[in-house]
Amino acid sequence: MKKILLVEDDPNLGMLLQDYLQLKGKFDVMLCTDGEEGLKAYTKDQYDICILDVMMPKKDGFTLSKEIRKINVHVPII
Repeated sequence: MKKILLVEDDPNLGMLLQDYLQLKGKFDVMLCTDGEEGLKAYTKDQYDICILDVMMPKKDGFTLSKEIRKINVHVPII
């Protein structure tokens, strides 16, 4: 099963995306609510793709994507 890191600060949208991906795509989705939480999750586990919100508290999506790229230059980021 493919693993997705989903980082979205809007709880309604985050849960909707998580549920949709799990049901329709049969993905294992880790939902984080801010950039710092997303980076912690990424360093603890391996993901096949990252879906990041741009405007988030604590750490924005652009900064998070740069930090993820330092760890893994090949992981797809949306």
